Amino acid sequence: MSQAKNIWRVALSFFIASAILGLLLRLLFFQPIAELNYKYLLHTHSHIILLGWVFNALVAGVHFMLFQNKVKKKFYTLFLLFQLAVLGMMFTFPFQGYATLSIIFSTLHIILSYFWVVWVWRESKGLPNLVRKSLRAGLIYLAVSTIGPFSLGPIIALIGPGSDEYFMAIYFYLHFLYNGAFFFILFGLFFWLLHHMNESINIVAAQRFLWFMNIGCVFGVMLSALWMTPPLVIYIIGGMAGIAQLVGLGYLIKIIKEVWPSFKLKIDKTAKVVFCLVFLGFILKVLLQAISAIPSVATLAYEVRSYVIAYLHLVFLGILSPFLFAWFSAIQLFSMRSVIRKLGLIFFWIGFVSTEVILVSQNQWSFGANYYQFLFGFSLLLLIGIIFLAVNDSRFSKSQNKLS
Repeated sequence: MSQAKNIWRVALSFFIASAILGLLLRLLFFQPIAELNYKYLLHTHSHIILLGWVFNALVAGVHFMLFQNKVKKKFYTLFLLFQLAVLGMMFTFPFQGYATLSIIFSTLHIILSYFWVVWVWRESKGLPNLVRKSLRAGLIYLAVSTIGPFSLGPIIALIGPGSDEYFMAIYFYLHFLYNGAFFFILFGLFFWLLHHMNESINIVAAQRFLWFMNIGCVFGVMLSALWMTPPLVIYIIGGMAGIAQLVGLGYLIKIIKEVWPSFKLKIDKTAKVVFCLVFLGFILKVLLQAISAIPSVATLAYEVRSYVIAYLHLVFLGILSPFLFAWFSAIQLFSMRSVIRKLGLIFFWIGFVSTEVILVSQNQWSFGANYYQFLFGFSLLLLIGIIFLAVNDSRFSKSQNKLS
């Protein structure tokens, strides 16, 4: 079995863990448990889905992109240390929140990520130019994002926790981590897949897409500051970032429109549907970011917490996660052809879409006293879907192969 597949399986296990934590958070709203601290569990959930699931899964994708099925023994040490850091966070955050041990483990992960950035940067020299540019942009954003956590100490010492500067440091980290590192690595994986399948990519459109998305990412950090009601110039810069991403989206549509007729014939039907849903989710994300520069929308997003949660779930559950499922399916390291995994996808999408509708409709529709119970129920369906997707389906695959 390839290293990439082993990493992928570890990532899936953390995806299940993060989903369980998310379900527990839903439960605490209507069934409090004295021994559990909601805020601490929230920190745990966010770190596990960011670093245990998405980061690990992207590492698996990059590893396969660079080495295919070759084994890199030296990488195992780095990978095991990454998992030690994630497990350390998973077993310290629930009990102490941000404290000495949890900070040590999260800092360890950041330091290890620097080694990974340098290593991947060196190994990426042989990649196609477009793929290399996307991947290296993601690596730069990953390094830049760590400025946020490392600035928290001085901010707490000089200004204090809970200040505007304190929260901006956190938003800075999150913005450059998922809008920067995660998405640009994803772009690299996507362009590599097209190249791997001998698709003819419109290079000019692809370069312009990356250019405008980079502009949108760099200046888009201003969108994270609108909750503070900053000067008008910040709204203008944020709006320009949103417009840049919309232009970039136009070039992406052009690229996909040109390659789709032949690309869809080279992947199975399930992966084709998932890629389509991911693309729709990405369009929605870009549109939401663009309109968030409007002062009234920015205020609304800040005041209604469920909107923020719905947006984050769109990013992680509606775009990043299904993209990874489809990508690993396309390179044949993860089959979505079995009955159990197709059922898992159905449960996953029903759970995701239903929780999104409930979250964004909270202020328009009345769910009464059962609001959190509805969220819990569909989150449970989401968890079941993830478990079905993660289960080793070798028996199901073999039976399907015999039938076919």
